[in-house]
Amino acid sequence: MLSMLFVAFFMAGCADASGRAIEEFKPSKDNEWHIVVFYENDPPEEAYQSSLNGIKVFLARKNIAAKISYQQIEDPKNYRELLQVEPKQIVVFDYKGVRLKARSPEVLEGMVLQLN
Repeated sequence: MLSMLFVAFFMAGCADASGRAIEEFKPSKDNEWHIVVFYENDPPEEAYQSSLNGIKVFLARKNIAAKISYQQIEDPKNYRELLQVEPKQIVVFDYKGVRLKARSPEVLEGMVLQLN
């Protein structure tokens, strides 16, 4: 019984840390997205960033304001564990939390094109 109680408290603590990490990236308004690219050592190259800027322009046409940021995966928090992300993974946050996850700008573009 005691071990189950310990596991429950441990899981609640992990969920709370993950929730705080998500809150850090969430925009405050309904029609805003925050596109975050996680990287290990160096931010992605210019062509990668240019692809994301194209997606940002497309979203603007759909009346969605998008902000793009680049976050080192383990500085100072370990986002690999908190958000279960890998290097060069893209996570899109809206005012509710995580909206989309993609492994590349091309995959994200496909997801965005399917939006209503």
